[in-house]
Amino acid sequence: MELPRAWRRPDPLRGLAMTPWAELDRGAGVDHLLRGAAAGDPAACDGLERRLLDDDTVSEASVHAVPFLAELGASYRVPGAARDRVVFLLAGLALAGAGFTTGGRRTRRRWNALRRELPRVPPDWITQARYAVAKDAPGVFDALAGAEVACVLALAIAVPEVAPKHVADVAERIAFAGTHPQPLVDAAGVALHLLLAGDTDDAWAYAVAQGDPDLLHAYENGGFPANQPPAVTVQLMGYRYARLAAYPVTP
Repeated sequence: MELPRAWRRPDPLRGLAMTPWAELDRGAGVDHLLRGAAAGDPAACDGLERRLLDDDTVSEASVHAVPFLAELGASYRVPGAARDRVVFLLAGLALAGAGFTTGGRRTRRRWNALRRELPRVPPDWITQARYAVAKDAPGVFDALAGAEVACVLALAIAVPEVAPKHVADVAERIAFAGTHPQPLVDAAGVALHLLLAGDTDDAWAYAVAQGDPDLLHAYENGGFPANQPPAVTVQLMGYRYARLAAYPVTP
């Protein structure tokens, strides 16, 4: 019997030592954290999230880490809990709303009154991180094909433009099976809408917010940036639903 492709992938951290992590902005120690995550160390996963996606902010190190994170997310050599967290981190990097320039200045995504995105101070790590995730996400989708898990939905919500059809099939099964937890169903509904390129307006964003009291409160009380396109708002909401499905908040 042939092993699944995810079991036949090469060492997910091959070439790690060739990246000059200590010379990258916020890169010191990232190589050690990646090795820890590959071994399933929860503390290393915590460290990667703090270092690479600090306060919704990405940096030069975040961009360079994406190919390794994608390999970790696509490898069954990595313990499942750590693999899920890595995939969530990839989705978060693609959805990041802020970044650091080489001078340490923080820049954010902003939109004008017509909801067109305004240019950012270079280097634009926000866009580079998103492009890097979109480039490597297909390998993760391929490795986890058919898996009805929240992290796959989160990644599909973050980069729907590169998600293959089988991810839409998974989202459809979850959305209409009637057997899954509600946050997972809500995440699947958002993923399916984005994957099918449905129209996303403010009314649809408001409807999506109904599934979580905190999201609804944020939406109704200026918790999302002014003039932010509803499609971006829906992506952020869908990502939250996916995380709630994987890591429920205990009262």
